[in-house]
Amino acid sequence: MTVKRTNRSYASLARTGISALIFALASTTALRAEADDYRLGPQDKVRIKIFEWRATRDEIFEWKALNDVFVVGANGNLSLPFAGEVTAAGQTPTEISEQIGDRLMERMGLGRRPDASVEVVEFRPFFILGEITQPGAFPYRPDLTILQAVSLAGGLRREADRFMRLERERIQSRGEISLIGLERLTLLARRARLEAEINGAEKISFPEDLTGLGDDVVAMQSMTQERFIFESRQRAIQTQIQALDDLNNFLEAELVALEKQLGFLDTQIASIEKELANVTSLVARGIAPAPRQMELERALAGMRSQRLTAETSLLRARQEISRTELQKVQLRTSHANEVATSLRETEASLAATNRKADTALHLLHESELLAPVPSEQVKYTILRTDESGNPVVILANESTPVLPGDTIKVEVLVSMKQAATTNADTVSITSSVRR
Repeated sequence: MTVKRTNRSYASLARTGISALIFALASTTALRAEADDYRLGPQDKVRIKIFEWRATRDEIFEWKALNDVFVVGANGNLSLPFAGEVTAAGQTPTEISEQIGDRLMERMGLGRRPDASVEVVEFRPFFILGEITQPGAFPYRPDLTILQAVSLAGGLRREADRFMRLERERIQSRGEISLIGLERLTLLARRARLEAEINGAEKISFPEDLTGLGDDVVAMQSMTQERFIFESRQRAIQTQIQALDDLNNFLEAELVALEKQLGFLDTQIASIEKELANVTSLVARGIAPAPRQMELERALAGMRSQRLTAETSLLRARQEISRTELQKVQLRTSHANEVATSLRETEASLAATNRKADTALHLLHESELLAPVPSEQVKYTILRTDESGNPVVILANESTPVLPGDTIKVEVLVSMKQAATTNADTVSITSSVRR
């Protein structure tokens, strides 16, 4: 009975630690695709999840017919089973989730509104046309700028003369360097987190390359995300270690009880042996009856059997303690090996990123030296639909943010002048990438 109780307790505590680890790791991946105030439009894809707590059955009910990815139609609506047509254009994900919950409660006669969540999984495309290599529609990505959009579209259109080709290369190089800079910041933050994990630090010490950027959005987001991952992983490891420590404490208490039991059994065995020796002597002299001697011998055999069982339980408890200690060592070793592997991969990615940055900077330097630049620079215009559905024309530059559904028009002026030998923008970009 003691062994079965021990195994059940061990299994229960182990499941507790594993469940905590799964929850902690899974929560690290639940990142938002865009800000909550993003307003949807046609061609946006959203993932809808709806659950309902049914107290009478003490269970969470999943609306499987609605838990899927849906596309906003050309009329700006989402067509959903049970809920019907739900207005999505101009609405935020939070507002749509409230609509869906209210519609289901009304149509299905529910006592309370089910919990609905709406997450944007794919934004509607943006469009780009004009003096670029590949005009058309392109998938939108968060924090996209005009310069990056031009880079995605292949840069400026190649003209017959070499000057336009060099100008296109300049635009492409600047866009590539911008993307490389963002990737480098992410890798620097990840490396700092992995170094903190492998050194057993209580918090992450980020390099000056990140902290020195002030309120840079990408740097702040990268550091915040890595802090969250660091804390989640630490909690997961500590939860598993605590589960094993609790199991050890339970086994230690059981060891004490078994040792006390062995002491009691030894006392009883010694008493029976003494009494049996006296009775045996009396039986040999014919003073005591033989059945009394047999009764004591049976009692002594029973006590010795109990002592053997207690010793076996004691050995098994000690074996379980050794096993949990080994599991703690294996857990820490596995975590250390995983972190070391991730650190090596991150270092390799960072080195590759630096090499790509050097190549892009070299190409940009050549383009800046040789390429003529438009006297008015490249002209960018954005045609955007406002919240009222009216078209709005926006004069933009290379750093202007692009939104889903935007139409970008790129124009290159004919008048040219030779670029300066040293371009200030090149110096600025070089500094930001090599920080």
